[in-house]
Parts: sequence; structure tokens; C-alpha cells
Amino acid sequence: MALPIAPARHFFVVNPVCFYRRQEMDEVIAGIHRFFAAARVSEEAAEYAVHISRFPRDAIGAIRRYAKAAPEGAPLRVYAVGGDGILFDCLNGIVGLPNAELGTMPYGRENNFYHVFGHTDLQLFRALDAQTSAISVPMDTLYCGSNHALSYCLIGLESVANASAKAMSERAGLLRHIAPSLWRKMYVNWGYVGMMSSRSVFRQQYRVWVDDEDWSGQHASINIANSPWYAGDKTAVPEAKPDDGSLDVLASGAVRVKDALRYMNKYVRGGHAEIPEFFAYKRAKRVFVTSDTPLVLDLDGEVFYDKHITVEIKPNAVRIVAPAGASGERA
Repeated sequence: MALPIAPARHFFVVNPVCFYRRQEMDEVIAGIHRFFAAARVSEEAAEYAVHISRFPRDAIGAIRRYAKAAPEGAPLRVYAVGGDGILFDCLNGIVGLPNAELGTMPYGRENNFYHVFGHTDLQLFRALDAQTSAISVPMDTLYCGSNHALSYCLIGLESVANASAKAMSERAGLLRHIAPSLWRKMYVNWGYVGMMSSRSVFRQQYRVWVDDEDWSGQHASINIANSPWYAGDKTAVPEAKPDDGSLDVLASGAVRVKDALRYMNKYVRGGHAEIPEFFAYKRAKRVFVTSDTPLVLDLDGEVFYDKHITVEIKPNAVRIVAPAGASGERA
């Protein structure tokens, strides 16, 4: 028997790019319609809609329009059906809306954020009964420019490699849906190979302030984390928690290519404390970064470019749906 649905309006935002075949997406959407048709709840509680995202950031306007059409004060629960990209869009669509909550239904090539609940079972987070009946918990966001993110802001080596990998993935078309994890690793590896030919990124000059502490100098990478997971299975900053009111900042100094290759695996597995000669770590509320060379920013997998940025923590900025009471099981 299905669990009772939360008394809210339910808005599903589907990213079609995350499905290899249109039929797969249609099956997911049909399942949403069947679920609400079968639910024995009041007419108000069963109010729902499905929106297929047409382009990046399309979800933001769609969410705002749906919220505006709802009765004043009506609770709204938005579900990001796809990967981290559509979750990023939906997050920025609901931030600031009263009575709005966000659920993640992972169908993408990368689904990082749901790992913070301590679960690796995709089916739990794809289950409509679990999502629609679950509680929601407050979580922080990382705010950079005009964008909110749930997980991280990367600058330097990884952001350059990830930007290259993202570009290659987009050019691959439908091929990227075949063995997606394998393709993703290949893209990232090629991104790092291409990055090796531009060695200036290993020792780019930055002016950096972490709260009131000056970290200016040459850095190979700067990882500003709100939660530990990124790039599928990497946890470079395992100390990060998305509900502690702090950013976790990890920066490496200038490195040689051979040192980067030697320590990269340890770094992405959370071993930065074992190589303190390369890394500085601090918890902070605000980080300012500027450089004469344009910055390549990776915000939860979305790529941006700028010359100076401020990143700050926004405590309890959003409520996240936690299926099966998973708030007590966060990693």
C-alpha cells in the first residue's frame, strides 16, 4: 500500500537529456501519472504537474510560474528528475520561495548529492511513495554570484578538467548514454590529459581570502565544499557537511605535474591530511577569490567563468526531501 502523500503541490521537473531513449522518460512520467491517479488522498493533496526541461535554467522559470499560480501559502514540493544539472536548476528555482521543498530523483550520469543521506540505493530515491510521503530537512547552500549550489565550487585543476569533460560529453550525443559511468571516466581522464598541456594551471596566481585569513599565492586547485561528494565517487573534503553552517575550504599550493599525478588518487579519496605539505584546510563562512587570469568555476557540475568571485554559506537556505526518514543517516 502506498504511503500517504504529503499535503502539498507536487511539481516534477524532468531532464530529457538524462534518458537514453524517449521511451524511458515516458515510462517515468507515466509512472508519476499512475501514482497520483491511484493515490487515495484529497483533491488538494493530489495536486501535481510534470514539466520537461527544454534547456539549461528552463526549470527556474517553470517552477516560479507554477508557484505563482498556486494559492497563497500553499506548500510546494519540487522534484528534480535527472542528475546534478537539473537538481542545480531546481534548487535555484525554489530558493526564496515560501513553503518550498526540493527532492532529488536520481536518473543522471552524475548523482552526487543524494549520497549525503548515507544511501547508495537509487531505487529508494526514485520511489514515488517514499519521495511524496517523506519529511524534509533544512540544509545549507553555497552561494556564488547569483547561483546557489548544494555540493561544491571547484577552481583550478579539477574545474578545468571537468569543463573539458563536459564539452566532450555534449559533443558525444547519444553515445554518452552507453555505459555512462565508463564514458564519464574517459571524458574526465581526457580532460586531465588535455590540462597537462597547459601547465600554467598548476601554479596560477590567485588572491584568496578565507574569512579574514590571506591565502593569496600560487594554487593548483581550490575546493570549496558544502558536502563531500562530487564527480560520482570522489570525496576530497570528507569533513564537509551540508547542514553545519560552514564551508570547508581545501586549497593546494603550486605543484609539479609529477606530484599532481602522484597524489591525485589520495586527494580525491579524502586523504589531504596525509599530505599537508600540499594542502591547506579551513572551515569558513566566506571565501573571496580573484585572479588576473579568468577563473573556471565548477558549481555542482555547471561551468561558469569569472575573474573574481565571493562564495558564502547560506545556512538553512533550503529544505530537502529525505526519503524514509534518511535525515538521521547522513554520511
